[in-house]
Amino acid sequence: MDANSVYAVVDIETTGTNVAEGNRTIQIGCVLVQNGRIINQFSSDVNPQMAIPPAIKNLTGISDAQVKKAPLFDDIAGTLYSLLTDTVFVAHNVNFDFPFLNAEFERVGYPALKIEAIDTVTLSQILLPSLSSFRLHDITQTLNINHVHPHSADDDALVTAELLIVLFKKLQTLPIVTLQRMVEIGAELPQNTAAVFEWALTGAKKTTQCATRRFNGDK
Repeated sequence: MDANSVYAVVDIETTGTNVAEGNRTIQIGCVLVQNGRIINQFSSDVNPQMAIPPAIKNLTGISDAQVKKAPLFDDIAGTLYSLLTDTVFVAHNVNFDFPFLNAEFERVGYPALKIEAIDTVTLSQILLPSLSSFRLHDITQTLNINHVHPHSADDDALVTAELLIVLFKKLQTLPIVTLQRMVEIGAELPQNTAAVFEWALTGAKKTTQCATRRFNGDK
């Protein structure tokens, strides 16, 4: 994770929570962010080859008819795997999306992705502690991020990408002493989320050193 990292902000809709129990992806959205801006997007419905449970239909608005002619996960796995390789994986509840997607990759013959992964729920709780709710739709409403279709993977990925940009801007305003304290605490955060504060601290120190050198050079 560094200043030029590409962040793959991902959201998936699924038939349930466990691939091993036969649950499958029915929709995926991915938005790539680099240097504080969106650079690319990918989204697709996915045919799960099974009926979508009524509760999932009600939650997502995704019907069996909608996914019937969609590609299988096997069909998009190569494109998706290539897209995510060498990125930092981001999700709102990363401990669901990242393991589920890796299980889907392994199911169709790909190795699990060995990339860093960070969680926007946790970052929001730390960087925006005054919020009353950390559900994605509630956060976006508070931040005036336009969230048209909650529980639609492409829209959820897009607003999570916009949230990530807000969080990184907030991160860059923190004093070095605060970042140092976050790193010293060594909190156990989901996946590699703690590494965000190490990266921010390194960047803040470099900025301070550059500013000091410029000041000294002006004297």
